[in-house]
Amino acid sequence: MLLAPRPLYSCLALLGYSLCTLEWCQANDTEAERTISIPHWIWMSQSTPASKAAEISHTKFVFRRSFEIEMPVRTARFRLAADFCSATVRINGKHLVQVEPYSENVDIEVTDAIGIGRHTLEVESKSFSGPSAIAASLSIGLSNQQQFRTIVTDASWTAEQIFEGSTESDRKGQAVSLGEVSHSLWGINRRSPKIEPTENYEQWRKAVTGTTLSEDKFWTIPGFEIKLLRSASTDEGSWVSMAFDPQGRLTIGREAKGLLRMTMDDSAQSISRVEVIDDELLECRGLLYAHGALYANANGSKELYRLRDSDGDDSFDDVQLLRRFPGGGGHGRNDLALGPDEWIYSIHGDSVELPTTSIQDRTSPLRDSQRSSIKGQGHLVRTDPAGKNWEVVCTGLRNPFGLAVNDNGDWFTYDADAEFDMGTPWYRPTRIIQLRSGADYGWRAVTGKWPPYFPDHADNAMPVLDIGKGSPTAVLFPTAARFPDEYRRALLILDWTYGRILAVHMAPRGAGYRASAETFLQGRPLNVTDLAVGPDGGLFIITGGRKTQSSLYRISYAGEQLSAETDSFHEQQCKSHADAARQIRMQLESMHAPHSPYDEELVWLHLDSSDWNLRHAARVALEHQEIDRWRDRALSEERTQAAIEAWMALVRSGDPSIVSTVLDRLLKIDLSKLELSQAMGMLQCYSLLSLASTESLQARRAEIIDQLAAFLANPTSSLFKLNRCGNSLDVQGECILLLAKLGSGKAVPAAFGSLLSRPEQTYRLLGLFALRNTTQGWTKTQRQDYFQILNEGVDFVRGEGMQKFLTHIRDEATATLNQAQRQELDKLLAPVSISQEEFVPIVSRPFVRAWTMHELDELLNSVSHQADRVRGKAIFDAAQCARCHRSGTRGPAIGPDLTNVSSRFSRRDILQSIVEPSHVIAENYRSLQIMTVDGHTIVGRLLVEGDYRSQVISIATDPWKPTASVEIDKSDIESIKESPISPMPAGLLDGFTEYEILDLLEYLRG
Repeated sequence: MLLAPRPLYSCLALLGYSLCTLEWCQANDTEAERTISIPHWIWMSQSTPASKAAEISHTKFVFRRSFEIEMPVRTARFRLAADFCSATVRINGKHLVQVEPYSENVDIEVTDAIGIGRHTLEVESKSFSGPSAIAASLSIGLSNQQQFRTIVTDASWTAEQIFEGSTESDRKGQAVSLGEVSHSLWGINRRSPKIEPTENYEQWRKAVTGTTLSEDKFWTIPGFEIKLLRSASTDEGSWVSMAFDPQGRLTIGREAKGLLRMTMDDSAQSISRVEVIDDELLECRGLLYAHGALYANANGSKELYRLRDSDGDDSFDDVQLLRRFPGGGGHGRNDLALGPDEWIYSIHGDSVELPTTSIQDRTSPLRDSQRSSIKGQGHLVRTDPAGKNWEVVCTGLRNPFGLAVNDNGDWFTYDADAEFDMGTPWYRPTRIIQLRSGADYGWRAVTGKWPPYFPDHADNAMPVLDIGKGSPTAVLFPTAARFPDEYRRALLILDWTYGRILAVHMAPRGAGYRASAETFLQGRPLNVTDLAVGPDGGLFIITGGRKTQSSLYRISYAGEQLSAETDSFHEQQCKSHADAARQIRMQLESMHAPHSPYDEELVWLHLDSSDWNLRHAARVALEHQEIDRWRDRALSEERTQAAIEAWMALVRSGDPSIVSTVLDRLLKIDLSKLELSQAMGMLQCYSLLSLASTESLQARRAEIIDQLAAFLANPTSSLFKLNRCGNSLDVQGECILLLAKLGSGKAVPAAFGSLLSRPEQTYRLLGLFALRNTTQGWTKTQRQDYFQILNEGVDFVRGEGMQKFLTHIRDEATATLNQAQRQELDKLLAPVSISQEEFVPIVSRPFVRAWTMHELDELLNSVSHQADRVRGKAIFDAAQCARCHRSGTRGPAIGPDLTNVSSRFSRRDILQSIVEPSHVIAENYRSLQIMTVDGHTIVGRLLVEGDYRSQVISIATDPWKPTASVEIDKSDIESIKESPISPMPAGLLDGFTEYEILDLLEYLRG
């Protein structure tokens, strides 16, 4: 199953800071944060009538808040956290989003749902095992640039309780506040980690010239200070790792070979001595002092070593090879860390061969790479101090460089993305991962191959938090640092590409965590490679890598000593619940090994858990058992969630004897009645069966097609739903992929009705991919639209692979056409960029009137005219509206999508947006005012196109030529701010009569 593609945010807040000759100042991420309103966790009092107590799991709680809006809305964002409950959100009865338990926090734009007048915001929840509560905020930016309204959950909300089967409320009252949400987890007064397209991906290259930053060239969280201690001399190389020895001296691993030792003065403010302590080990990316030795992950040597001082002369004379790890060197042998169990943990990228000999593998024996030649995946291994006993802890990573363990004994890393896949539905961003026993996180080193590989699906373990673009290096919980408590408890992660440190704040939620990130420190260049807490409580960081200039810095806290934030009542309950859930997870993980004690009832109980961490741990434990022990129970399981998990385990086994029976069970399910995660699991079963047993699947082809088509035709399938694995659009996408794989013509209208009509590039690309080999079910218009959309792909936001992917799709789609169809589509079969189209100037029309809204109001109220949509379409074309606006599957998404605009705006609102385009400018469509370092000002709309890593951005400066642009080197940008002027030209209606305007309005409302 696919992960929900992350939206391409507009550059409204842009970088969250101003850059003036590289001196950075703090700024808020959005204007909405100027007025701080803190949500509360809320729920309803749990006093339940005794007669109803047994039915509490079937109870709905509905929370409401009404509010008035007095002027047009230019932006609105809704945020929601739902703990141990599902939540369905509506405004004025209109569905916005539905989330399952343990979903990540929701953050969506809801501007179209709010207009002038009275509104009711409603959250309907159903409690699951655990301390249920919701927290939400709705931030509304009004047409007056300075006015914001923020509605947050608190005790002012009304609440009602409805038992299943009831037609009216069983109890009404007020919501109960369970305390404020954590400021760090809600991002209050925090700088966003979001990277905008204007951010310079190549900032690290500035370090190649030997540039070293001084303290005043950094942005840091207020109260923190950074000091340069030393820069590498020409003979000291570039630095990639560091560790403090028991004497408080700093050991540094050089990128080429060898180790340096640095001794600090008593004040820890300068380096008094530098010496070479090894000149043989190649590229030690991981260093760890433990058990009286130095452990070194020598990536260039492809080996793990233990170095000891056997004669006490302060040098390493005993160098022992513990294990060799064959494979490539790029995504290689990375960080080392000491576990609470005193074992040594080592993390590897996908260039390193997954070890299979003289090692115990805790991952499932049924996963694909155990039964095939697909071995390219990052992994975590551990060994005892002597290197005698080895285990594979988890797999399915891309290139995790860092490794850290928290006070609960839980492991974390920051995993890399696949830049090649940027802009595609199979792209996965950089992410924070909790490294759990037996887990498979789904990555396989097959990027660049065709057909592409979707790395995220329902049988994977899920990440904790998606970060976005970046280049991960080290991670650390700075528990021993002299920092405020919230930063000592945070996971600090290094982003080498964008020169920054992020703080990831986490709170336990069941057997896992919820998380939120903020920017902790940033510089240019600041190619950070490692960090460690020194004996003085300071945080030390080094820069280097790719032969760049290296430096050593010390970060300290000199601000006001703040008292620790007090946990709310709800968060205290969450911690108590998490302690119990963590113990259950550890019991399940103890079964992740052959011949380990097996508690059958515990496993089957938690296959039905609402906590996906426990479900996954239970399924891995099940898959470690001989299939004969659990096949019959799996096939007879009646609990829906447990059954789907068990069937997925059966299908993963590849046992041909179970295919027919599993298909019988799958075909009896109505997808529309499943929770989102259950539907994803069911579709994953079908996907695995289509790979392993084509004949069996084809025998039931017609039944499967009918089942999938019925689901797609159900109106509830189009509601926006969310869980940790993805959203409802991803489920639709998987259904369409399966229909196409089965050769069904029903895939075509389904794709045009959902994926190809979406404004998001990733879904349009998924629709193109799904239909590329489909020969049935097409109309002539659909074929034309398909290749028109494919041609628009020339201007998609892209990584290096996009052109290759589009070429493959085009070649395979063209191969399905007969000669007559090729002739009909001749002009569409070759890719043409919109920006390369010949500009057709607006039709010259005589001036009629400089229309005002007062005059148009009178027109709307008094003119009796039978408007004509056909004539309105001609006016739409004459005004060149289609050059910027999409309607249905056609047209670019430069301006707002006009599909179904009448369902969102009144006739007057539509007219006012044309006559007074700058009156209310939606945040996604604002222009920028860019000041360059040489004093030039450029105003226009950012064209989000080309490779994310490009050194230049493109700005469209002429509203009549929306795809014509000028290029600006990112290093030449001094400052960026919003422009109050809409990119939509004014006076568009001045050449039209009142009747033509009404015709145009009728067309737009059609």
